[in-house]
Amino acid sequence: MTSHIWIGGAPAVAQVNTITFPSDVAAGQVINFTIGLKTLSVTATGSTRAEIITEVVTAWNASTIPEFAEITASVGVDSEGDADGSVVLTADTAGKPFVVAVVIGTGTNEKQVVTVTGATGGTFTLTYAGQTTSTIAYNDAASTVETELESLSNIGSDDVSVSGDAGGPYTIEFTGALAATNVALITANATSLTGFANEEQTVTIINSPSGGDFTLIYNGQTTVAIAHNAAAATVQSALEGLANIKVGDVSVTGPAGGPWTVEFTGDLAKTDVNLLAANSSLTGAPTAAAATSQAGSGLNVGNVTAYWKTDEASGTRADAIGSLDLTETGTVTASSGLIGNGVSGFTSTDYLETPHNALLAPTGNFSISLWIRPTGSSLSNIGYLISKGLISGSANNYSIYQSGSSIVWQFRTGSGTQQITADTTVSNDGWYFVVGVADFDNSLIKISINGETFQTGALAGTSIGDDGTHLTVGVSENTTANYVFNYLGTIDEIGLWPEALSQSEVTTLYNSGAGLQPPFTGTNEVQTLTFTGTPTSGSVGVSFAGEEALIPYDATAAEAETLLEALSTIGSGNVDVTGGDWPGTPLTVEFIGDLGQTDQPQLVVDNTSVHVAIVESTKGVPQPTVVVETTDGPIDTTETTANSGPNNWDVAANWSTNTVPVTSDTVHISHTDISILYGLDQSAITLAALHIEQTFTGEIGLPRFNADGTTSYSEYRDQYLKIGATLLNIGDKEGDGSERIKINLGSVQTTALITDSGDSPDGNTPAILLLGTHASNVININRGSLGVAYYPTEVSTIATLRQAFFDDAVDDTNVFLGSGVTVTDINKTGGVLDINSATTTFKQTAGTTTVHAGAHAALTILAGLLNYNSTGTLTLANLSGDAVLVFDQDARPKTVTKINKYTDDSEIYDESGSIATPVIDLHNCGDLSTLHMGQDFKVTIGATT
Repeated sequence: MTSHIWIGGAPAVAQVNTITFPSDVAAGQVINFTIGLKTLSVTATGSTRAEIITEVVTAWNASTIPEFAEITASVGVDSEGDADGSVVLTADTAGKPFVVAVVIGTGTNEKQVVTVTGATGGTFTLTYAGQTTSTIAYNDAASTVETELESLSNIGSDDVSVSGDAGGPYTIEFTGALAATNVALITANATSLTGFANEEQTVTIINSPSGGDFTLIYNGQTTVAIAHNAAAATVQSALEGLANIKVGDVSVTGPAGGPWTVEFTGDLAKTDVNLLAANSSLTGAPTAAAATSQAGSGLNVGNVTAYWKTDEASGTRADAIGSLDLTETGTVTASSGLIGNGVSGFTSTDYLETPHNALLAPTGNFSISLWIRPTGSSLSNIGYLISKGLISGSANNYSIYQSGSSIVWQFRTGSGTQQITADTTVSNDGWYFVVGVADFDNSLIKISINGETFQTGALAGTSIGDDGTHLTVGVSENTTANYVFNYLGTIDEIGLWPEALSQSEVTTLYNSGAGLQPPFTGTNEVQTLTFTGTPTSGSVGVSFAGEEALIPYDATAAEAETLLEALSTIGSGNVDVTGGDWPGTPLTVEFIGDLGQTDQPQLVVDNTSVHVAIVESTKGVPQPTVVVETTDGPIDTTETTANSGPNNWDVAANWSTNTVPVTSDTVHISHTDISILYGLDQSAITLAALHIEQTFTGEIGLPRFNADGTTSYSEYRDQYLKIGATLLNIGDKEGDGSERIKINLGSVQTTALITDSGDSPDGNTPAILLLGTHASNVININRGSLGVAYYPTEVSTIATLRQAFFDDAVDDTNVFLGSGVTVTDINKTGGVLDINSATTTFKQTAGTTTVHAGAHAALTILAGLLNYNSTGTLTLANLSGDAVLVFDQDARPKTVTKINKYTDDSEIYDESGSIATPVIDLHNCGDLSTLHMGQDFKVTIGATT
C-alpha cells in the first residue's frame, strides 16, 4: 500500500512499430491501415514484396489524413542495412503514442482463394506447411475441400472454413487455432487435371476479289504479301516467317483462296492467343468507310428543384429555377463567393429560410450540391450548411453539416437515420464542393468532395421522411424556433436535385474547381459513318472506347443502333442512329442518354473485315492450373520501441517512487502543471485513494478532438483515465485547479468528494467529467463544475448525489447528469443541476434544477427553483417554503400525477397548460394566486391555518 506522488517529466521517447509483411503479399491485394476512425488503403501493384513495401511507405508519407501525418513510415532493414520485408512506423512527436491496425483486405482472419482454371476432369492436391491432402476432384464441393484440409495433422477440425461453388473458386478462411494469424500460403499440384485445346482461327476472303494480295498481322508482326488465291501451305509459310511465330507453331489447312484454318501448335499450343489481323490490297470490289464527328459538351440538367446563386447583396436570395426563394431572418452577410457573392455571418438569429413546399419533400432519389469555405473556428465546431426538420429527438428530414474538419450528409427514412461522413476533410480558407446523394434505386447513400469519386454506404428505406417544416441555410432548428449550430464560414451555389446526380454530372458541376451556374445547357456529340463502294458481303468493324461492333455492309440505321448499343462502352439508350441504308447513304450517330452532352471518343472504322474476315473458331485453352492467393488476413505488427514521456501515467519515472501505482496504493496529484495524457488504461488497478488537489493545473485525459496538428481529428486514443478508486478527492487546497479532469472509475465502488475545480476549458464543458457503473457510487460536491456521463452514449450509475455549497448556495456548484446516468437519490442544498434521466428521490433546499428528461417518482422542493421540462411521468411533487415549480420552459404535454403544496409562499407555473389533468393538494395553505395555471385544474384543500 504505497503512496505515490505524480511528478511527470520523464524523457520523451518516440514509439516505433514494425510491420512484417508476409512473403506471399502480391499485386492486386488491398492493404488497409486503420487509425481510429480513419483508414489508409493501398492497392499493391508491385511484383515483389520489396516493391510493395516501397509503395506502402510512399503512400503513407504522402497521406494528408491527420492521424497518419503524425507518423513517418520507412523501409525496415536488418543489421547489415538490407531490406528485411518490413515497414517501420515512427511517431513524429516523441512521447505521443499511436495505435494502428493492419490487415490485407477487410477481415482479421487470413483468407486464401484457390482457383481452378481450364479443367474438364482429373484431380489436384493442396499442401499446407509440408502436409499434403488426398486427391480432390476438379469439380468437388467446398465441403470436400474443407474435409481434406482438416484431415491434415497441422490443421484442426475447426481451423478452416471453406466456401464457394463446386469447382471453385474456393475461399479458405483460417479460424479456430489459426484465427487472426499470418499463416503459410497453401500450394497446389495440378498435373493430374485434364482439359485443354489448341487455338484455331479461320481466315476468309470476302467479296470474291479478282486479284491483289493481303497480309496477316500477329502481335505487331506483319507477314509478306499473300496472294488472294494462295494455297494453305503458302499462308503457313508466311506466318512461320514472323519473328514471333517459329516453324511448328502453326498448322494451316484449307483450299486455295480460303477459307484457311490456322491452328496454333508448338510453343503456342494450349494458349489463348491474340486474334490475327489483316491488311488487304485486293481488287474487284472497292470499298471505303470513314467516320467524322461534331464534338459534344456541357451539362443539360433541366430537372432541378431549386438553385440559389446567393449573389444578392442582402435580403431575399432568389431561386434561379422556380419560386422557392430564401428569405433573410436577421442579417446574413453577402461575402465573396466562389461565383459572385456567397452568404456568411450566420448566428441563431441570422440565417436564410424558405417555407415547406412539396418540392422540398422528395419521394425518391434526391441530391444536394453546394460550395463552402470554412473559416475561423469552424474546424472545432458543428455547423449546419443546409437543414430541413427539427434535430431534437431524431435526425432532420435531411441536412449537410460540418463537424470539426469532417462533412456529414444525413437524412431520415422509414428505416431510421441514414448518414455518411466524407473521408476527405476540409481546412480553413479553401473552397470545397460538397454533393450528397440519396440513391434509393441502388440503395446507396453517397457523398463527394471536390468532384472526387463518390464515397458510398448502404442505404435503408425507400424515401426521405418529411415533417412539413421549413428549410434553413446556415443553421439548424433544434426545437421549434430554437436555432442552433450556426455555420462559421461561407456558403455559395446551393442546388437541390430530384434525382441521384451521376459521377459525370458532379465532375461537370465541379468544373475543375471553378463551379457552374444555371442555366445548364450543352450539345450532343454527333458522328457520321460513311461507306461507299459495291460490296456484296462482309461487315465493317466500328470500335468505340476499345470495343468493336461488326456492322453489316448493308446495315440499316436500326440495325447499326442495336449493334452499337450492345457494346458495354455505349449501352442501351445512349445512341440514336439515323440515315442509311449502307452502302452509299451515311449513318448519323448521335450520343444521347448517359453519353449525351459530353465530348465522346471518335468512332474507329476498320475496313479490313469487308475484305478479309478472321474469327476465333476454337478458343485456345491452356493446361489447367490451380492458383492460390491470399486475399485477406492480418499482418504481424510489433511495438519495437514503446512510447514513453512526461505525460504517461504508465511510466515509472513519472512517479516519486519510481514505480507505477498498483492496486491498493494511494495516489496524490498536486503542485504541478504536467498533464497526464497517455497510458490512461489502468482499468485493472483499484486504488485505495486518488487525491487531485487544486494545486494541480495540468490536465488529466484527452479532449474529444485532437487539435495538435494543422488539421484536427476525432481523438482515437483513450480520453479518460480508466482506474478504480475506493476514495476520490478532487479540489483540496487553494489554487486554479485543472480545466480538464476525465476519470472512468469502471465498476469499482467509489465515494467521491469534490471541493473545487478549475474553470471550464471552453465555457460550456464541465472541468470534471466522471464515469462509473457501480450501483453504490456516492458523489459529494461542494464547489466546482461536474459532468457525469456528459457525452452521448456514455453511461454511469450514482446511488447518492449530494450537491451543496461553501459560500454561495446559488452557483458554487454546477452539475450535469447526462441521459446515460442511473441515479437513485439526490440531496441538493445549493448550486445549479441539470438532470437528463430518471430519479427515484430528489430533495432541494436551494439553487436551481432543470429536469430535461426521464420519469421521476418524487421531487421534494423546499426552496429554490425547479424547471420541469421532461415529458416523463412526474408521480409526486412536494412544495414548501418559497419553492417555485415551473412547467412553462417546455410546453410539450406532460403527465403529472399529483402536486402537494404546503405553503402559500411556494408557487406553481403552468401557464402553457402542458399538464393534461393537474391535481394539486393544498396543505395548511389556500392562496390560489400562487397557482399560475393555463387551464382548469383540480384542487383538494386540506386543513388550513
